Amino acid sequence: MKLVFHYSVENFSNTYVVGPEDGGDAILIDPGVLDVRLLEAIESNGFTIRWVLITRCQPDHVRGLRTLKKVYDAEIFSRQPTVLEFDCQLVKPGTQLQLGPFKIDCLCYPEFSHDSVIYKFENWVFCGDLISAGKPGKITSPYAQANLAQALERRFFTWQDDLLVFPGEGPPTTLRSEKLFNLARRSAGLEIQDRSGPSGSRVAEEP
Repeated sequence: MKLVFHYSVENFSNTYVVGPEDGGDAILIDPGVLDVRLLEAIESNGFTIRWVLITRCQPDHVRGLRTLKKVYDAEIFSRQPTVLEFDCQLVKPGTQLQLGPFKIDCLCYPEFSHDSVIYKFENWVFCGDLISAGKPGKITSPYAQANLAQALERRFFTWQDDLLVFPGEGPPTTLRSEKLFNLARRSAGLEIQDRSGPSGSRVAEEP
């Protein structure tokens, strides 16, 4: 599978497209914007957007949905039954989606937000706002921040080190790096020793 990455200078947020190496039906994660550059990247890779996955129903993640739906007849998956005026397939905790050839694990984090869900494709994780490189998601309450740190420790940092993590904001990272440097772990003294691990899939930036 192939990944196209798009950064929106308008939203300061990331949008990702995952599709077959030789083009075909593809998945778009977080349509914060659908501008000319992203549309050209989709078309130049021979992708047709069939499915949309939303990590969180916030404007920076869904603002481009109206434009996208004018171009592609895509099915939308979200933690809410509707986003903007569009009906969605409701993602429940622990759901596994089979979208074409893609098998996707869905994990919900109510400790962060009631509408937060992350999507795991093999060794790629699209985590939205749950974490960014080196930092946990932004929560104002210290109590909620502590709850989130515990949830990450139980249900996120237990995965294998070589997972590639694609956040909604900021650069891609690896789970190994987050175990070492994420503030949610460092503040609790839970860093691990660095060890290398292979990365199995190719990542291609948009042209």
